[in-house]
Amino acid sequence: MSDADELIEYITHLRTKLPIAILTYTDALPVRTLVYPMAAYSPEYQALVWAKENEAEARFIDLPSDIFLALQASESCCEMAETDKPVPSRESVYERFARCAGESDYETYWERNFEHNLAPDSYRLAAYTFGRGLRDMAEDTIIGASENLAREAYMRREIQKAIDEGYAPEKIAVIVGAYHAPAMTSGEPAMTDEELAALPRIPGKLTLMPYSYFKLSSQSGYGAGNHAPSYFELMWQCLRGEDLARLPAEYLSRIVRNLRKSGTSRSAAEVIEGVRLANALAALKDGSAPTLGDLQDAAITLVGHGEKSVIAEAMARVEVGTAIGELPEGVSQTSVQDDFNRQLKRLKLEKYRTAVRQDMSLDLRENRRVKSEEAAFLDLSRSSFLNRLAVLNIGFASKQPTRQGSATWAEAWILQWTPESEIALVETVLLGETLELATAYSFAMTLDKCSSVADAAIIIREAYECGMPEVTEQARQT
Repeated sequence: MSDADELIEYITHLRTKLPIAILTYTDALPVRTLVYPMAAYSPEYQALVWAKENEAEARFIDLPSDIFLALQASESCCEMAETDKPVPSRESVYERFARCAGESDYETYWERNFEHNLAPDSYRLAAYTFGRGLRDMAEDTIIGASENLAREAYMRREIQKAIDEGYAPEKIAVIVGAYHAPAMTSGEPAMTDEELAALPRIPGKLTLMPYSYFKLSSQSGYGAGNHAPSYFELMWQCLRGEDLARLPAEYLSRIVRNLRKSGTSRSAAEVIEGVRLANALAALKDGSAPTLGDLQDAAITLVGHGEKSVIAEAMARVEVGTAIGELPEGVSQTSVQDDFNRQLKRLKLEKYRTAVRQDMSLDLRENRRVKSEEAAFLDLSRSSFLNRLAVLNIGFASKQPTRQGSATWAEAWILQWTPESEIALVETVLLGETLELATAYSFAMTLDKCSSVADAAIIIREAYECGMPEVTEQARQT
């Protein structure tokens, strides 16, 4: 998104921890959001870091975010109109490439033929050639094809703009997906002012948000990362060290390390034999190094003793990982995000902001063993905070039933942070500038629709749980 240039400073900030994502969202109802994740090994992120280290100019050149939001709205309308039409099952062009190459899936095909290609400049040339073949074989929808044509015309416009500013064409490097690469040198015209003005727009805002490897692993398609982000970060580290041959041993050793943490012992000999098996499997496919599929087969055979279930959790931790990004305080965030971060720090809940589910028990009674009033009612304040998030449908914490049915002072929660939680948090800014104001507004909207004593009673209970007793008076009058 070409209007995200102001975020580059924060994306490459020393205190920024990947993965993160650029989030664009509408500032009016209905809320629409678009997310563009980045991992440490993402080409665009590495390009931005290189530019910063070498004091070079770096820009985003894709369509502005307000146009993307409008295109998303158009696609949603078309999808709703076609929901009743049967969609024929069809092999994707990516699956066809993999099948023709004799691979089980596209991810394995790409890794073996591109990621392992270490000859100078071979990766770029191979990806460019692949992109041309992809365009010849692609069977995109009318909407998808139109969007790609618009994006590519705008990219050429931005490249021409840089040339007009005095940058030598041979000094300009463009980081795009393989599919778009041939369109940058095809000789097609750039987007004109009239064409740009004719594109639909929906006003929105841009911010950065922490992302997670778990979320990256659960998506597919452009901008969504891959199925094994932690594994590919490990591969990137090996490539940077010019030692790709180290990857099989690292992968298997990490699986064994995770098994040992859970009480299952495995020997170094099994790792050594696993490396040998993985290399042999790669050789059978004429590969220069084992792919993730080869390593998985070796791990199941040698480390799992033929049973995947034995090492499934350890494999997931090595391949997907539990990494979640971090942003420096106050960096490109909404007022609600800032308030949320302040509350996490004040209530000592920062350690729970991870992609791993964690249990937390609260005792809502006054703690008389501490000196300050804030410390005495820390758990009560935590409860109010978590209940406010629940009212706002921010999926950070879920309340669990307690075993003591008569104990009103005990609460049990499960906390887990996800990118969806961050998106919901950003959307909350439409209700108020802080969590308390947003919760109060949410209660006000609920009260307007309240039509029975039972509904009012629920609101009163939730208001007390949120530490907002002033709402109860309004509920009584409803």
